[in-house]
Amino acid sequence: MSSPADHSAGLDARVRLSRGAAEIDVALRAEPGQVIGVLGPNGGGKTSTVLALAGVLPLAEGHVRVGGQLWDDGRHRLAPEARHVGLMLADSLLFPHLRAVDNVAFGPRSRGVARQQARERARTELERVGLGDREAARPSELSSGQQARVALARALATDPSLLLLDEPLSALDPDTRARTRSDLAARLTAYDGVTVLVTHDPLDALTLADHLVFVEHGRVTQTGTPAQVLSEPRSAYVGTVVGLNLYAGQGDSHGHVRTADGGLIVTTGPTEGPVWATVPPSAVSLHLHEPEGSPRNAWRLRIASVTMQGQSARVGLVGDVPLTAEVTLESVTALGLQVGQEVWAAVKATEVRTYPR
Repeated sequence: MSSPADHSAGLDARVRLSRGAAEIDVALRAEPGQVIGVLGPNGGGKTSTVLALAGVLPLAEGHVRVGGQLWDDGRHRLAPEARHVGLMLADSLLFPHLRAVDNVAFGPRSRGVARQQARERARTELERVGLGDREAARPSELSSGQQARVALARALATDPSLLLLDEPLSALDPDTRARTRSDLAARLTAYDGVTVLVTHDPLDALTLADHLVFVEHGRVTQTGTPAQVLSEPRSAYVGTVVGLNLYAGQGDSHGHVRTADGGLIVTTGPTEGPVWATVPPSAVSLHLHEPEGSPRNAWRLRIASVTMQGQSARVGLVGDVPLTAEVTLESVTALGLQVGQEVWAAVKATEVRTYPR
């Protein structure tokens, strides 16, 4: 087993490998204590990247350095068991016959720590995740959220330099997920290593991560802090994640943006040349007839979908300028909105934001 790495050196990785038809080239860097959120569509390369960091998949090229220690450079690689990695998956994978304290102690025990010392460390970790009073419970006696916290305690009980969380909350129901997300955030604040969080859930990423990395088709399409990504998404997928209508287009000095599909969008803040244009779904109003007052942006579109979300609905619209509108349930009822119906969508020019591509 390798000697413990220096947490102060953080993560420096360039993951380059082939997996099936996918060619993956993803760079990740983080300082100690940082949480990197990795997002992307299915098949984009997120899990392959995590498996390469863990040593399960070998690199073809690139490198993985953690805590100043070289784990893989495409020629020489540390075996997974020699890497100081903690791993937590959607399925907590707890041993059903073991009590919580022994599930957590399994991590340090597997690295050669004496039984009593491992159990003492396990009790400390259970206290840190708020389960000190449930150390004697078996998994079947714990809620799904409590099981997830036990799995997190087990991953951290080995003092990993790198903590890998692959969809850790995806198996939880919404209420449990919210509570467990809060518990996870509190525990990660006290962790001095680097965390890589893979998730499809924007809320997980935006609330837990310090830095976001979007991976699509094996490549990084955007990186930045949550605030940077929210303000300036740079791919259709990122726009969907942050909840904005996003268009690639060509802007002129008059505030006109001609989209790649030939649509026209008008803004009061012109940006010339290749631009991105964003429209918040909440800024889109729907009408059965062409709206009066000559709004700067009004398009006749067809409803492709209506999805209820609490007290509002998201209406997908197709046409010259495809849009998602967020309207009240009262509007859905009053306008009789249904799939296949043609409506007018209006957006004030002041609600359209543009920035260079």
